[in-house]
Amino acid sequence: MINILIVDDSPTERLILKKIIDSQPDMRIIGCAKNGKEAVDLVAYLKPTIVTMDIHMPVMDGIEAIRQIMSQHPTPIVVISSKLNDDVMKTSFNALDAGALSVLDKPADVTSPLFDLTRQRIVTAIRSMAEIKVVKRRFHASKHTPFTETSALPQTEQFEIIAIGASVGGPQALKEILSHLPANFPIPIVIVQHMTAGFMGGFVKWLSDMTPLHVKEAQNRELLQAGTVYLAPDNYHLEVARAQGYPVARLMKGLPVSGFCPSATVLLQSVAEYYGKKAIGVLLTGMGSDGAQGLLKLKHAQGHTLIQDPESAVVFGMPGVAQSLNAVDKIVDLDKIADYLIAITTKKK
Repeated sequence: MINILIVDDSPTERLILKKIIDSQPDMRIIGCAKNGKEAVDLVAYLKPTIVTMDIHMPVMDGIEAIRQIMSQHPTPIVVISSKLNDDVMKTSFNALDAGALSVLDKPADVTSPLFDLTRQRIVTAIRSMAEIKVVKRRFHASKHTPFTETSALPQTEQFEIIAIGASVGGPQALKEILSHLPANFPIPIVIVQHMTAGFMGGFVKWLSDMTPLHVKEAQNRELLQAGTVYLAPDNYHLEVARAQGYPVARLMKGLPVSGFCPSATVLLQSVAEYYGKKAIGVLLTGMGSDGAQGLLKLKHAQGHTLIQDPESAVVFGMPGVAQSLNAVDKIVDLDKIADYLIAITTKKK
């Protein structure tokens, strides 16, 4: 049984969540909190399987509550937040940085035609995130360890593109990597980050504040520039092709691959096809297997493939599956990935 603590200062939102959760035979509500302080106290007392957390609340907001819960009584937390504007969404991504696992949109009114879709997203997220074993977090300046193993650098032609796939835990991992890359990074970076529809704009703005690189959503047929990070938009597969010798983005509507649209496997397969040994593929933390087959195809095309280390991954699912397929050239500690990418993209031929 999944025991759930609901945290929200709105009685209406608590009732809607109760209606959603009560309809599931494997879930039950064991408590409700009206602010972050109550949430911290109830987590310690009730020991829920998972917490649904609002952000903007009196007494103590959701971000501080997440920080205290994750440092005192680590518990899976799903943020259920309004996406009223980009500033609100940026705050939601600060919640991920504090240790929450996922951000979802608040459920629509029960009479709305969108209610069933929102309900299913919430139920699916609670069920899947409840299985994750979170660890205690201590909040201090993040450790960044320089990569010094220059003898281990791949022998290759000059790389032309980096493709990254990430899911649960990805925003934190991407922040760690991209914040340590210079503005003049020599090649473009394309990313598929699994994200609740409607939140990508806020994620782009949040990530832009964390890195000297230019961060944007990819546009169809856009030429990809060095020093720029391109994220796949909602509900489109992102591929990378060539146009007159230059990398170009292609956006396509399509069925989910490995359960996702956009899919990291679709991105990595296109990079393998058009760039082969001149491409770097990276799989970061995430549930499921998306990206693993794509990384395997890139390795077969003689591209350089790496994954985040299991110790730092919130979920070692996607990178773990890739490793089991023998699709991985190198496992790199999260706090060394940025310096590793700098080293291999600036290494002379």
